[in-house]
Amino acid sequence: MRLHSLRFLHHHGLLPALLSTAVCVGMVKARQDWSQHSVYLWLLWNLFLAWVPYSLSLVTSFLHERGAARWWSLAPLGVAWLLVFPNAPYLLTDFIHLRPRQGIPLWFDAGLLGLFAATGWMLGLLSLEVWKRLLEERVGRVGAWLGVAVVSVLCGYGIYLGRVERWNSWDVLTEPRPFFAAIRAHLREPWENPQLLGITALFTVLVLLSYYAFDQLRGWRHPKDAQA
Repeated sequence: MRLHSLRFLHHHGLLPALLSTAVCVGMVKARQDWSQHSVYLWLLWNLFLAWVPYSLSLVTSFLHERGAARWWSLAPLGVAWLLVFPNAPYLLTDFIHLRPRQGIPLWFDAGLLGLFAATGWMLGLLSLEVWKRLLEERVGRVGAWLGVAVVSVLCGYGIYLGRVERWNSWDVLTEPRPFFAAIRAHLREPWENPQLLGITALFTVLVLLSYYAFDQLRGWRHPKDAQA
């Protein structure tokens, strides 16, 4: 049982996720001590939000492997994961806050933001892998990749909603009417908003290409899993 649990966590990248997160926290603390300012403390909240889709995927994979849940019963977890998935790659957009600040070298802040972005992106790819594998079991490899493509588009759009229009994942529950009204407005006249199209397209490509590279590397590292 214990060995199986360790293999499960190893397969889902928990150790590098925890290590990267610990270094992120350490760098924020070092920056605060160095500069005597708490400018980037909010990065910790954004990183926590990036852990949410990863954690949901771990729960989903655990239930699925144990046979504790049927396919249809995982649907609520899938919907919840889809809503929060953009929080992981969203950390890349925090580079808009990079600028010279008193008491700290710019290179340190660039490294700090880069580490947070890389950690969030890693958590996103690890969580996406779980759902792609589940889709492969149900609809085959082609159908699973179509699912990844759709998720990538929705992720790009979600990043636009969060970064530009400042919507949060939980606004679906707390402010559903204005939230869905904004989405309907975008669907009615998408071509009237070049920024919406540009950000959505950019992050769609970034997520899709990075996951493709991730999938290829995982397949090379674990050839038996890739053939299964």
